[in-house]
Amino acid sequence: MKIQSLSYVLIETTDLQEWANYAQNVVGLMKNESLSDENNLYLRMDEKSFRFHISTGEAKRYVAAGFDLNDQESFEQAKIELSEANVSFKNFTDEMTQARQVTDGISLQDPAGNALEISYGALDDKEPFLSPQDIKGFITKGLGFGHVVFAAPDLEVAHSFYINVLGFGDSDYMNFPMGPAPDAPEVKLNFMHCNNPRHHTVALYESPIPPSGLIHTMVEVNDIDEVGRGLDRAMQNNVHISSSLGRHSNDMMVSFYMQTPSGFDLEFGYDGWQVDWSTFTKQESKMPSFWGHAFSPPEN
Repeated sequence: MKIQSLSYVLIETTDLQEWANYAQNVVGLMKNESLSDENNLYLRMDEKSFRFHISTGEAKRYVAAGFDLNDQESFEQAKIELSEANVSFKNFTDEMTQARQVTDGISLQDPAGNALEISYGALDDKEPFLSPQDIKGFITKGLGFGHVVFAAPDLEVAHSFYINVLGFGDSDYMNFPMGPAPDAPEVKLNFMHCNNPRHHTVALYESPIPPSGLIHTMVEVNDIDEVGRGLDRAMQNNVHISSSLGRHSNDMMVSFYMQTPSGFDLEFGYDGWQVDWSTFTKQESKMPSFWGHAFSPPEN
């Protein structure tokens, strides 16, 4: 199948206002007033009806990532391929279709248990996107909104699923020691792209599933100064900075990481590599960043 992009992320929270404050005052996302209510917060970053849907629940956690297909024909073919690969999936109910603002979709899990959704026909909103922090634009056109990084205790099995079942392509395999000690364990990650030029749309990190359900997701702005201003806003709002400013060695992104109200991280970046896949050779990286990205876990 040819997945086009990451379309949206679904998130659960016990405090919707906390997420609203963070999304609007720090990230600069726009609340979709017509879709949001006392239990649901829909957030926009471009012409689409939403990219983040946060709903009130019993925990603070990642719920699912939604991926986009071109049309109904691609969607029906994807269901055939999943069935042939003995991958279970559930059809969207009418309520789910309305909530996701799509024509139709299915839900499934990868071998690590990460929840995924595949859909087509994502709706645009009638109102223009206006960032409450005057961000001039997020990089989404033809690329989707960013990427997600999942934990996968059995990296090889999960990697095979994304490549051989969902049709992703390899971008990079990264392994490096976790610290300077000679016997430090290795960090292992697979980075994969779908049918657009973004260097990676999904990455898999060999580790147990974290309590938040997700390692991180990413949004990309179109100006390095927007990254600096985003970092300022995060610090001014007492958001935990999980990683200092740095430039990655594989996708060239200049970014910092901050903790979201649901416990996973959000990478806020600029200048990600848009790849010509016809001339690309899979990378094998031995370091995560050229400079910066000093990681700092939260104290609690």
